[in-house]
Amino acid sequence: MLWNQNIDPTKDLTQKPFVLWRPFIALWEWLVPPTVAHRDRQSPLARWVAALVIVIICLSLLALGIAYARPLKNSIKNMRAGSMVKEARQMMENGQGVNAVMKAQEAYTKAPESEEAIRLNFEYFTLLKRDTALFFYDKLKNLDVLTPADELLHVRCLMNLGKTKDASQALEQLMRVEQPSEALIKLAEEVWGDREQNKPLLKVLRNYTQEHPDDKEALLRFAKVQMSSGNPMEVGLGMDSLWKLASGDDDIGLQTLEYMDSLTSLTPADTTRLIERLKQHPKADDRHYVSALKREVQQNPGRKKEIVMEATARYQDKKRDQLLPFIRWLVEEGEFRQLLSVLPEEEAKAHQGLLENYLNALTVLQRYDDLERLVNDPKVAGVLDPTTMAMFRAHLAYILKKPTEELRTKLIAAKDAAQFNGRYAALLQIARYGEERGHFDIAEDAYRLAIKAAQRASASPRIERDAFTGLIKACLANRSTESLIQAAQEAVTRWPDDTHFVESYLYVSLLAGKNIELALRNAVNLLKIQPSDNQRKLTVALARWRLHDIQQAVQNLQYIDLNPLTEGQRAVFAAIANSGGFHNEALGVIKAINPKASMLPEEQRCFESVLAKK
Repeated sequence: MLWNQNIDPTKDLTQKPFVLWRPFIALWEWLVPPTVAHRDRQSPLARWVAALVIVIICLSLLALGIAYARPLKNSIKNMRAGSMVKEARQMMENGQGVNAVMKAQEAYTKAPESEEAIRLNFEYFTLLKRDTALFFYDKLKNLDVLTPADELLHVRCLMNLGKTKDASQALEQLMRVEQPSEALIKLAEEVWGDREQNKPLLKVLRNYTQEHPDDKEALLRFAKVQMSSGNPMEVGLGMDSLWKLASGDDDIGLQTLEYMDSLTSLTPADTTRLIERLKQHPKADDRHYVSALKREVQQNPGRKKEIVMEATARYQDKKRDQLLPFIRWLVEEGEFRQLLSVLPEEEAKAHQGLLENYLNALTVLQRYDDLERLVNDPKVAGVLDPTTMAMFRAHLAYILKKPTEELRTKLIAAKDAAQFNGRYAALLQIARYGEERGHFDIAEDAYRLAIKAAQRASASPRIERDAFTGLIKACLANRSTESLIQAAQEAVTRWPDDTHFVESYLYVSLLAGKNIELALRNAVNLLKIQPSDNQRKLTVALARWRLHDIQQAVQNLQYIDLNPLTEGQRAVFAAIANSGGFHNEALGVIKAINPKASMLPEEQRCFESVLAKK
């Protein structure tokens, strides 16, 4: 009776669970009694089975923990490394090269097996031309995660390290398995660019084009390589292929014509044929027609006036965008009067590109009254962007010989407008304009702004390099040693392998007496690479002189040609020679220097120190 009674008064016996769940619920309650009364009635067998299940579960969890602890830890490390990789790439895009490399190495240290971290270090050390890149390439290879892009980078890495034979073999093996692409062909041209070494490239492309005769892009690449091979037979075959492709009315035909237009060694017959095809191709636009005009004038300079007049008649009723290439060509050809005759002022005032060329024509023709009137025209201000408008106003102030302060004010206004709009190309132009007219402080500021704007816009590295080169020149002209040190240091950080920037940084650092021992070591290493370089000899001599090693300093002055050196560097040369007892020789160098020459303050003190001992 006790075994059959309901021992759980809270349980409603009329509500039974779903029939399929009943066995599982019964099993669960057999192993895990729901109440104390049930636990008292639990059999010894059920207790042993429950204990055994608990032990098995614990052991299983322990085994799983041991088995997956390391993968889980590695997964967390890889996630952190991935975050660091993204941060490093962002740093590199912002021009923080050194910090990016350090962050990439930190990511690898955190997660040595992270594919992203390994690949990033491979890229960066290839860029830095360090053999450490090969270590990371081998890591990727061992992980079996190499991509075609990695293989391409491996070839470039070998080229950077001077292992041209290995690079050639790696590239040849890569081209056997990869379809020729633009990047692959470009790299192959670098590796096998010499006339006697591009035979492997020709062979690979020839085999590919024979197997894929309908691949016109590959045919065009092959023809380009043939044209650059230097082999007369290959050049002839390449030209035949180009004309076959150029006869097509499709996009490849037009691309072929554009490439042929870039060639400078066409025969007169080919030039005539190219001119006709550029004018007649159904997909060609006014840019191609103008290219044909350029070729036509080059081929028949005696007919230039006639060609210009015929083209003028063609463009008489063209719309503004169609007219722009022709107007630009007239500017290139110096046909400014013809430009003014074909382009009405009101039409020019309605289109920025046309207006800029129109204003340039007025400037060249010295029609300053018309230029001033248009620059101050509210309608023109509404067409030209603020930066271009400000630049024209500054130039107008210069050509009208306005007071210097007015020109400076307008140059600064143009600089500010270009900065506000992120126009790094305009900032470069303003910097050069100010530099040419002696406003070096404005030029220096504009160069710095151009660098920042180019970095923010991820512009071409060439833009940034030009800006740094100009900045260093402007700092020299401003006679600002500290600004020059900062500019040269930033340039070296951005391009650590650029010897021009490295030499500038070492020289100015030694002039200021900073990091002398380190600068000496680096200067000596540079001199070993080019023992006859005059500036490097002077830099080493300056470092020795700063360390009061007069004898070694004077020895480094031997056989230096003073002609390539600046007047400030000659003053440093004279001061070192003078301290070594060669007073007459030093005085002779000083007398040949213009006393009004622009020098850094430290160079000026060297100049004066020699004169003081006359």
